[in-house]
Amino acid sequence: PAPPTTPRLHSAPPATARLRPPPPPVGIGATMAALRSVKGLVALVTGGASGLGRATAERLVEQGARVVLLDLPSSQGAQLAGELGEHCAFAPADVTSTKEVEAALALAQKKFGRLELVVNCAGIGIAVKTYNAKKDKVHELEDFQRVVNVSVAAT
Repeated sequence: PAPPTTPRLHSAPPATARLRPPPPPVGIGATMAALRSVKGLVALVTGGASGLGRATAERLVEQGARVVLLDLPSSQGAQLAGELGEHCAFAPADVTSTKEVEAALALAQKKFGRLELVVNCAGIGIAVKTYNAKKDKVHELEDFQRVVNVSVAAT
């Protein structure tokens, strides 16, 4: 039989049906849906000892992930890793050093057996004017290059 040519009117679904979540997505959407849970994942968080990196690391551990904190040796990373427990390790490193970052990746592999997620929170800034008219001085190029190297290129 041919489908009807006029639309059928349906009553609204019961309230309980409207409150159900949509069915799980298929394909790429399914992968994205799976990423909503971090339980069991191993993550490396750059800049993980303070600020946004620390908050990210704390949240990941809270939600069941294992985390490697990558931050400067002078940071509070070792202390934070101790506070977060056995699901957290500290990798003292400067994100601009390939050798030190590779050591952090090796630590993730050694301690947790793999690495599945990287969250880049390392970053710095300088609090100077590009041009200071009162002093007739431009800020140092080296300072700007360091900001770019840490905040953009390294991560």
